Amino acid sequence: MDRAPRSLHERLVDVLCDVRYPAERWEIIAGAAARGADRVTAYRLARLPYGTYPDLDAVLAGVFAAQPMPRPGRAGP
Repeated sequence: MDRAPRSLHERLVDVLCDVRYPAERWEIIAGAAARGADRVTAYRLARLPYGTYPDLDAVLAGVFAAQPMPRPGRAGP
């Protein structure tokens, strides 16, 4: 049975469920990797600003506030 693709928000919540807060950026990235984060999710977490995050909501806010980098070879608007 095929499952519908999950949103980035759902994937983040899934891979960050074992992280203990407050957490440093590296702890968040390591926790997501340990839970098998996919490439896109890991990439978005890698773009988090350095610092300590008090809870999951702060991590989600940081991920969705960070603008993704453009792909090489693509012109911007």
